Amino acid sequence: MIAHPFDRVERKPRTCIWEITGACNLRCVHCENNCGERGSRELSLDRMMEVAGDLARLGCRTVDVTGGEPLLMPVWDRLCARIRDLGMQIALITNGTLLTDEVLDRALDSGVGLVAVSIDGLREVHDATRLRPVPGPSPFQEAVAGIERAVPRARTRVITQVNRTNLHQLADMRELIAGLGVESWQLQLAVPTGRVLELAEPYVIHPADLDELTSFIVDAVQDGGPPHIDTGDTIGYYTDREPSLRKRSSGQGMWLGCQAGIRSVAITYDGMVRGCSAMPADFDAGDLHEESLEAIWNDAERFAYSTRFDPRKLTGDCASCRFAALCRAGCTTMAFWVTGTIYENPYCLMSQGKVR
Repeated sequence: MIAHPFDRVERKPRTCIWEITGACNLRCVHCENNCGERGSRELSLDRMMEVAGDLARLGCRTVDVTGGEPLLMPVWDRLCARIRDLGMQIALITNGTLLTDEVLDRALDSGVGLVAVSIDGLREVHDATRLRPVPGPSPFQEAVAGIERAVPRARTRVITQVNRTNLHQLADMRELIAGLGVESWQLQLAVPTGRVLELAEPYVIHPADLDELTSFIVDAVQDGGPPHIDTGDTIGYYTDREPSLRKRSSGQGMWLGCQAGIRSVAITYDGMVRGCSAMPADFDAGDLHEESLEAIWNDAERFAYSTRFDPRKLTGDCASCRFAALCRAGCTTMAFWVTGTIYENPYCLMSQGKVR
């Protein structure tokens, strides 16, 4: 087989998605982990401090601190301060409803460099997506107010899970987000997992909808207006739209396959280690209640779905694609949840024939 670029890079978890709690004040319909109450297996602060040290020794550069709702963990800022002191950058991923001035003070004092708030549509759609377990204020209004507080004080990003309810609102959402002064907007596909599997109506977009979505992204990137769009790993691959979809501030990017277990790692709120946070338990590589993160990561065989990916096992359109050996069926998580295998992924522009 032809060597893949990942075979020639040093295997280090440059990024970590760390779910520090399963507690959440909302019950989002697309939640991957059915978050709500705090889990009994959440790591203690002392254990998390040790894990942070492991991350630094393994070469991690950026930690996304998320949940659940991370702000519901009383000591979230102490963990962030530890991550900062170890030389890593921190992004705080929140639903925005608890983002008060006092919380922002704590975030900035503890080294948070980026505040990312989830917005999943205009008010009606967002509030129908990010539900409250008990009556209360509009989550949309609270999130927008949190963004307005954050923008003057910190780098701020909006994250949107694109689905059937908000796909046609993206242009209006862009106008809203730009008006708030947000620096960047991360677009990623809702994945058919967690609470999505319990919904009576289809929620995840159809692969044929990728044309509309990527046309929007390409047009937005090419007109150069704010905010900068970061295209998630679930969207692509390998048409002539790819340079715009992967455009970074440092230049053009290119999809080279899933980096889970090669350049990224995830820690779940109950202490399990995976290559990506949205992967199911089938992909668990180890338990931080029993082993160190260093021991888990350094056993590359536990991440064999990435470290020993075999393109000869590809099926469907992926098997006959001329980019198969590079692409590796796109996003591993999406491929698995949609087809039950990591070797076939219909959420691909190439398989939809969208080559302009």
